[in-house]
Amino acid sequence: MRTLAYVFTLVALLLVQTTLSNILWIFGVKPDLPLVFALCMAMIKGEKAGALMGFLNGFLEDILFGRFLGLSTIVKSVTAYIVGYGSRNIYKGPVIITMALTFIGSFIFNFLFMVFAFLTREAAQSWYSFFSIVIPSALLNMVISPLIYHGVFKMERFFDFYFDIKY
Repeated sequence: MRTLAYVFTLVALLLVQTTLSNILWIFGVKPDLPLVFALCMAMIKGEKAGALMGFLNGFLEDILFGRFLGLSTIVKSVTAYIVGYGSRNIYKGPVIITMALTFIGSFIFNFLFMVFAFLTREAAQSWYSFFSIVIPSALLNMVISPLIYHGVFKMERFFDFYFDIKY
């Protein structure tokens, strides 16, 4: 039940991102809602759950929009794993911690994506436009992250309370 709810949420966020892309554009970039969801999952549930969500997220994006199957899958899983592993011993109570980890995760994702796209010759942009895309995208993901983190935290508490009761 828990896994089904997470996959449904991931698909819903992907649909919102793709269908409302004209509304969500700010400073020439749009937020990556499924990536923020995978990063929040990594912060709350750990690196393995985050990597799994990143894998599912990247795989769905590669199937729907990618020319090269596996590029987004690899990069999003590795990014969520790094954020989950790095946030293992950090107290994530304050919102600023969540926002900072999301900013770092978004930066890591964009950097790894550009490196892998360059290695596979999928990059049409040069490195000089990297910072004009990465910084606004990471800032936008950082602003949205408290909302998604709060939603994931509430879902996790709901499932822990109603479905993990042991008699």
